Amino acid sequence: MKKTSIFLFLATFFLLISCENQVVTECSQASVNRHAFAYLKEWYLWYEHLPVINPADYESLDKLIAAVKYREGDKLIDRFSYAVKKTEHDDYYAGKRYGMGMSTMRDEENNVYISLVYPGSPAGVAGLKRGQKVLSLNGVTVEELDENGEYNKEHRGEAGFEEKTDWNNVYNAENKGEAVVFKVLEEGEEIETTVVLDDYIGLSVLAYKILEHDGVKTGYIHFKSFITSSEDELNEVFAAFKEAEVEQLVIDLRYNGGGLVRIAKQLVNLVAGDKVKGDNIIKLIYNNKHPEQNTSYKGETLKNSLSGIGKVAFIVSSGTASASEMVINSLTPYTDVVLIGKTTYGKPVGMNSKDICDQTIVPITFKYANSQDYGDFFLGMEPDCDAGDDFKHDFGDEREEALSVALTRLSSGKCPEKAAKRGPKTYRRIEDIIPRELKGMGKIDYTF
Repeated sequence: MKKTSIFLFLATFFLLISCENQVVTECSQASVNRHAFAYLKEWYLWYEHLPVINPADYESLDKLIAAVKYREGDKLIDRFSYAVKKTEHDDYYAGKRYGMGMSTMRDEENNVYISLVYPGSPAGVAGLKRGQKVLSLNGVTVEELDENGEYNKEHRGEAGFEEKTDWNNVYNAENKGEAVVFKVLEEGEEIETTVVLDDYIGLSVLAYKILEHDGVKTGYIHFKSFITSSEDELNEVFAAFKEAEVEQLVIDLRYNGGGLVRIAKQLVNLVAGDKVKGDNIIKLIYNNKHPEQNTSYKGETLKNSLSGIGKVAFIVSSGTASASEMVINSLTPYTDVVLIGKTTYGKPVGMNSKDICDQTIVPITFKYANSQDYGDFFLGMEPDCDAGDDFKHDFGDEREEALSVALTRLSSGKCPEKAAKRGPKTYRRIEDIIPRELKGMGKIDYTF
């Protein structure tokens, strides 16, 4: 085949695979679909379950993928395979974004809070940060925007209807250079600032700190995605951790839907280089048509690998998936790993992408396991201590619920009383847990 990339949600090294060496010269949708389906029949992990179809019958690659994904009766097993425009796929791994570079969530009283800001994004440059309560945009209050939205929805189409300012039109999200005035509340103080919509690079490390808790130096990192820039970002953070001689770690993966396998391997090696050195820490297993592609990645000690790390707490949620779960699974045999938060998504499989004309197909092509051959967690990894996503405090703030619980668990070996009381395990689709997004503000990437 001309080009393939391995992903865990996705990963970027190329395989020389002999299934398709022909060049795609005809780029009609029917032709793209035929090449995509041929690729699936050869490489899809569950290729035996592909239905008999005419791929040219589907008007888009998305619809073709949706029609053939593996099911057992009414239950969808393959929640992961997808197709996307090649430019979007490439831009994601290059960190290229457009908009504000922030996301929001609402509390139980329907107040809007900033939940994530990419460093260096327009929102970050303007001084916005997680934990701030949004009061107004361009002089229109949150309450007015909500009420106007309901009015527009109810009356649109009526004779004489005049649209009111709501979340969809309070600014022009498509207008690069558009200035949006925010009024936010932080620690009781009202702050007004202006965000200018623009291109930006979405970094993968959103925050890191060296904390001293109960006399123990603890490295905290909020890690958002496993992308190309992550390599240098992780090296910088772990160099700081190493210099400070941190004794334990809190790795915050609550919004991390995965990414490059090689970055997952790097993170495992940075955390536990000496302990994992020489072992097959990550094993990729392909379908029975291609056992020759089965691969094992050996652990190694890197320049910035930590030594003597005995405890690692991962902050997780139902948005923690794929490469994030791979890191947790791969470290579990070597160090004391505890999970704080909510049950993870459950994706012990990965993809090889294929570019076809201007489109990219990203189907499940392999499963993975750790050094003990374990990798069966399709229902997710359950937390040791329950904790909510406290978006009213910034990442690295010891008052933030999940971080507070993590530090308590690391120091005492026990969950705080309220964190130990968990209800029955429930499964939620990834589509149901994506936070509310405001158009143009940039999105949290729950792509798989």
